[in-house]
Amino acid sequence: MDVTTHGELAFVHSLNHVSGTLASGYNSDMWVRWTACLQRIDGALLIVHDHVSVPTDLKHGQAIPNLKLALP
Repeated sequence: MDVTTHGELAFVHSLNHVSGTLASGYNSDMWVRWTACLQRIDGALLIVHDHVSVPTDLKHGQAIPNLKLALP
């Protein structure tokens, strides 16, 4: 997770692995990107905007929900 702050604002973005079994029995296993903007309101940092998306292969114009990461 990366966090950037400036005054009363903070921006957060991360790449998250989500897996589990839904109530319908479907097994989910995918990667998503998450971005959020937080603002200090009445002394607390609150999320005022967030966005979730699936990583994309820009060369081929396709989503990559089964992203394979080469972690250090």
